[in-house]
Amino acid sequence: MIEKLVDALSTCLCWVSALCIVGMMLLTSSDVMLRYLGYPIKGTYDIVGLLGALVVALPIARTQVLNRHVAMDFMAQRKSRLARGIAQLIAFVLGIAVYALIAWQLIAFARKLQSIGRVSDTMEIPLYPFVYAIAIAFMLTCLVLLVQFFLFARRRSER
Repeated sequence: MIEKLVDALSTCLCWVSALCIVGMMLLTSSDVMLRYLGYPIKGTYDIVGLLGALVVALPIARTQVLNRHVAMDFMAQRKSRLARGIAQLIAFVLGIAVYALIAWQLIAFARKLQSIGRVSDTMEIPLYPFVYAIAIAFMLTCLVLLVQFFLFARRRSER
């Protein structure tokens, strides 16, 4: 059940990322055309930068669900099955720890941005919602890794 929820949430964030790419493309194209006519769109740089951060961060959980991250399989192929299993469990634990630490620090950073009222330079868009969104993506990645960890451990114990 939690696997399906994690899959659905990661897919949703991936689609939001795709919409951000479309928005960046449309905004940049419009700005270029209008700039040529002498009417540039104010704040394009701000908006494209903020959307770019979402484009990079939001699909991380989906990439983990699909196991599409770069892996060092060539090193693991020469090891025993037990050594590969232990290495995989260590990778899960380290991944969970790192993503949890990053999410925690992003939340602290977003709170700070919110408290001081930091906004983008041109459009004065508050920055903290974007940082919170990225933190949510990293928390979801932690959850994905946790689910994968338990599934992997269960499969290993059933052998």
